[in-house]
Amino acid sequence: MQAAESLIRPSTWQQEKALIKARAYVAGVQYNFIWTPQDKAKFRRLWRENRGLMYICNELDRHWVEVMVLAADLLDRGQIKERERPLFG
Repeated sequence: MQAAESLIRPSTWQQEKALIKARAYVAGVQYNFIWTPQDKAKFRRLWRENRGLMYICNELDRHWVEVMVLAADLLDRGQIKERERPLFG
């Protein structure tokens, strides 16, 4: 029985986590999802003004994916309201 047990490597959660991270695909690492309070306030103002996605992107000098994620996050947290005009409009 000891021979069979010696073939099984003990595995800790730290080892398992390291293996998962080594094989994992992380989406969006090329984007910047960190927002200053000033940029967040500017986004909220532009959102209230019903500005379109590309206008907001140009004003904030951000990629559209970054702005979409911010909008989704703020909507989810109830910090902005849904609006009639679609973001892509």
